[in-house]
Amino acid sequence: IILVLIGSTSAYVLAETLPRATIKIVTKKIEWSYIDSMVVSKQIASIDSTGKQIPGELFLERKNTTIRAEANGRKYVEKKARGKVIIYNAYSSTPQRLAVNTRFTTPDGKIFLLEKTLTVPGAKIEEGRILPSSIEATLVASITGAEYNSEKVSTFRIPGFLGTSKYQGFYATSEGPITGGLVGEIKFPTEENIRKAKETAIKEVRNAAEAFLALQIPQNFKIIEGSKQFTITKEEIGLEADSQGMFTVFEEGELAIMAFREEDITALMKILGIQNLQDEYAIARYTVEYGAGRFDVKNDKMSFALNFQGVFQKPIDKEGFVQTVRGNNEQELEKAINALPNVERATVSFWPKLFVRSVPKDAHRITVEVE
Repeated sequence: IILVLIGSTSAYVLAETLPRATIKIVTKKIEWSYIDSMVVSKQIASIDSTGKQIPGELFLERKNTTIRAEANGRKYVEKKARGKVIIYNAYSSTPQRLAVNTRFTTPDGKIFLLEKTLTVPGAKIEEGRILPSSIEATLVASITGAEYNSEKVSTFRIPGFLGTSKYQGFYATSEGPITGGLVGEIKFPTEENIRKAKETAIKEVRNAAEAFLALQIPQNFKIIEGSKQFTITKEEIGLEADSQGMFTVFEEGELAIMAFREEDITALMKILGIQNLQDEYAIARYTVEYGAGRFDVKNDKMSFALNFQGVFQKPIDKEGFVQTVRGNNEQELEKAINALPNVERATVSFWPKLFVRSVPKDAHRITVEVE
C-alpha cells in the first residue's frame, strides 16, 4: 500500500510540476528569386520599392603627399637669378605705378628688373610723419648666370629716380635669397621619372585614404566591387632638380566610397517577394550575389546587378499559438496545428512521457520550434 501511495504521489507531482511540451513545426516553403538591377542612393532616406532603391551612405576622404625622386635627365641651360622683394613707398601718400622691367640696383651695382607692372600704394601720413606702404614683387636679374645669386640684399634702389627726391623715398629689400642663376648643365626629370614618381605618390595617397575610411565606415555597411572612386584633385610636379639631383611630386586625391546596409537589401527583397507572391511571407533563408557597381559620384548613387535567391515561408505567431494550445489534449493540439497556414508536418513530444498526455497550461513549459 505504501509503495502504491508513493508511486501515485510521484506521478501527481511529476504531472503537475514537471510537464513539458515541445512542438516542432515544419512549414511549406516557396522559392522566389530576384535577378535584376538595384540602385543605392544617398538622396533617399528609406527603401523605395517602386524604384528598387535603397538608401546609401557616401564616405569621403582627401589626402595628399609630396615625394622626392631622382632626376636622370640632363640639359644645358642659361637662367637668370630671381627672388621675392618688398617695395616700399616712403615718399608720399600718392600711389606710384612701376612698369614691367623697371630697373632696381643693389649696393654693389647689380641690376635687376621688375617682373610685372604694379602700383605701390601711397604712404600714410600721421601727425606729419610718413608711414611707408609696401607691396610684394619679383625681381629678375638682368643677365644670366650665377653671378647674381646672393643672400638677402639689404636695399635695392630705382636708378630711374636718381636725381629726384623719389630716389630715397622708394626702395626694396629682399626677404630671402636671390637664386636660380645658372649657365651650364643641370639635371631634370624625364617623362619616365615623372611617371614613376606620380604612380608612387598616387598609390600613397589612395592607400592613406582607404586606411582612414576603413576605420570610419561602420561594420554593418556593405562595400562591393566598383563602389570606390578615387580622383586626383591637385597635382604639382617640379620640372627642375635641386642641387642634389632630386625633384618633387605633390599629389592630392579624394576617395569616395558608396556603402549600404545589407539588411536594407533583404528588407526590399521581402517587400518585392510579398508583392510577387501576393501573400504575407517571411524570408526563411537566402543567398545574394552582387555585380560590380557603377558609381555615379556626381549624383551620389550607384547601380549594380543583384542575384537574390530566397526561400519564403508563412510566418507563424509562436506566442499566439502557445496561448491557443495551453492545456489542449492531443486531439485539440492536432486541430490547432492543422489550422496554421502552410504547415508541411509537425511533431509533438511530451515529458515525462509516461505521465503527460496534454499540453501544459503554463506557457513557460511549452516550446514551439518553427523550421
